[in-house]
Amino acid sequence: MGRNEVENFFPDRNEVKLAGRWVKKYNERKGGETMRTRIYNKCTDAEITEYLKNGGDTLFMSVGVTELHGQLPVDCESILAEAAAIMMAEKADGLAVINLPFFHAGATAIGQSTVNISIKAGYDYLKTLVYAFYKLGFKRIFFLSMHGPAYLTINSVCMDFFHETQNPICHLELGHVMEIAKENGWECGEDRMETFTDLMYGAYKAMNQLEFIPILPDFDREAFLAKRREGNAKQWFKKDLHKLNSGTGGFGSFYAELEEHGGLEYSVTAEEREQRGEKGFKRLQEMIDKFDPSAFQHTAASFGAGGKRGNCSRAILI
Repeated sequence: MGRNEVENFFPDRNEVKLAGRWVKKYNERKGGETMRTRIYNKCTDAEITEYLKNGGDTLFMSVGVTELHGQLPVDCESILAEAAAIMMAEKADGLAVINLPFFHAGATAIGQSTVNISIKAGYDYLKTLVYAFYKLGFKRIFFLSMHGPAYLTINSVCMDFFHETQNPICHLELGHVMEIAKENGWECGEDRMETFTDLMYGAYKAMNQLEFIPILPDFDREAFLAKRREGNAKQWFKKDLHKLNSGTGGFGSFYAELEEHGGLEYSVTAEEREQRGEKGFKRLQEMIDKFDPSAFQHTAASFGAGGKRGNCSRAILI
């Protein structure tokens, strides 16, 4: 990552130095110390070839969604996964794949803006991509997602790919990343949704896209919450059905009202938006910094691949 690009991604001088330490610390092992960027989509063929030649084999793939999300743009969960993927690639001498925004949405399909892709279509596409990157030489592949139902697509790809190749790949769901970072000392805060909102703003700041979050000085918060409560009351049966299975894949449903998904992530002024972007950016950096793969590497060490069935000696994490 060149100096200008680092300064664009980490606008604060102290943060530039922190990023520099990450690159130096982890690039001593693989890949090379002077990569212009960690975004796979923005690398040249020569840069990727050199990375692989020097032993780099790690890929962070952001798996997004395009759906209604209250006052935030429809790509907000994609943007958060992309920003996290880039930061993790910096920290772990990997490359980040971005611009994968169309996968299964789920209950938000009631929204006119939601692009709802079937789970099977997303599975086929993602699995095809994984095999393509695997053939190029990427052996340690991590999916990053922020979307609740993303596991319906990603986890199936992880399982089938492992059984077909004996090479493990891993889904890093950012909600769980938050919990691990919290265990390692990250100050998550008491209000989980408030933290998510901060991280969303921070992701747009990190990707130099903060201006796409709209300013809403006349937003009626109370009317919005009343509509949300109305929708929740119509969905009373979900709590009982969720007791019968894990996650959101055990039965199908839609939200009753648009206001049930997202909605309170708004700014009244441009100054407020900028302040929240700065705050969220730092929180996102701190979360990634506290997310230490060694915290669960002992568990991951029970998995592995040596090209033969039954060989489970190689850890999948850094």
